[in-house]
Amino acid sequence: MLDICDDLQRIRSKMSDPELRRDARTRLRRESVRKRELLTRDLSAYRYRGPLGRLLRECKLESEHFQVLALLLHRHLAAEDPGCEGRLILSHVYESSFDVLSGTQLLHETSPLRASGLVLIDEDDEEVADLLQARFMLSTEALLAFREEVLGGVPEDLRRGGSSSFGNQRELLVDLRVLHNLYQLRAERVFNVDRWNRVHSTGMDPARHLTRRINAFWGRIRRKLEVTERAQEFPALRFITEHGLAEEETIIVTHLLFKELYEGNAYADAAELLKLVSYSESDLIRNRRLITRSGTLVASDILQLEAMIENRELTAEVHLADWAVNYLLGPSGQERTIDTDERLDWHLYLKNLTDARTFFRDLESN
Repeated sequence: MLDICDDLQRIRSKMSDPELRRDARTRLRRESVRKRELLTRDLSAYRYRGPLGRLLRECKLESEHFQVLALLLHRHLAAEDPGCEGRLILSHVYESSFDVLSGTQLLHETSPLRASGLVLIDEDDEEVADLLQARFMLSTEALLAFREEVLGGVPEDLRRGGSSSFGNQRELLVDLRVLHNLYQLRAERVFNVDRWNRVHSTGMDPARHLTRRINAFWGRIRRKLEVTERAQEFPALRFITEHGLAEEETIIVTHLLFKELYEGNAYADAAELLKLVSYSESDLIRNRRLITRSGTLVASDILQLEAMIENRELTAEVHLADWAVNYLLGPSGQERTIDTDERLDWHLYLKNLTDARTFFRDLESN
């Protein structure tokens, strides 16, 4: 399909030649129509293995959308500057000036490409009113989706089949971290500056695809826990269960835990934490309850707030309580087996022990 897009670009480049003969132009136009029909057919018939297929299906992308993605992918791979002007993008998709002008809808913020987060506008061009002058580029998620498809990789949360169990507490924490990254990617899409500063409501859900992946990953974790022996002994799972943490609260705790573990920085802004676990602006307003002093996390002393303005939780810097960090990470240090000499010493001690009082006295002294 990428080859077909390349062919279409070459055909249009030839057709732009003002000295091209009429019969040659007619032949090239017929070839262009045939290529577009072939691309449309392949888009609906190809069996995708990775996230690209799900993106294309859920965003309901047509051949013109895919041509834009292909052009921007080529630009990303071939040029130092991945940005591309809107007029150049549309001239590679449409043949006539009228079609280019009417086709600007492809790059509008309400279009499937922009609303889904697959195509982003350059930060320097966010205030440009003319879409033909603005510069566009592929998002990181779109690039990763293309790469996974070409390499044949399938992200863990998109794989089918049974789930294996957790071998230990660390594997559970790592899965929660990967799940947290999906939340972070969704937040970047929902609350990116381009969308946040819009002047009207689009009525579109820019994170539907990622929300489904998040829900599927939660299901995967639960299934793995169900088949894990002694899973309730994992400190992280006990922590979640004992405090009755909801999914959003668990992700906030996971974020702060790994932020401290990876960066050595225990603090995060309260507002950033709320965006992390929100799938829309209305959900952001509703999730304010997670950081209030009556919420589970603060009331249970799991989170500690340092507000810039008194009684205004959203102005606070937030960190996990010391006891919560120690509880979640479990015992520190490496477990050690009892060697032969220690076993012999313990055997001799028990042999010479005369009463329980001596045992408890020795225990307290040590």
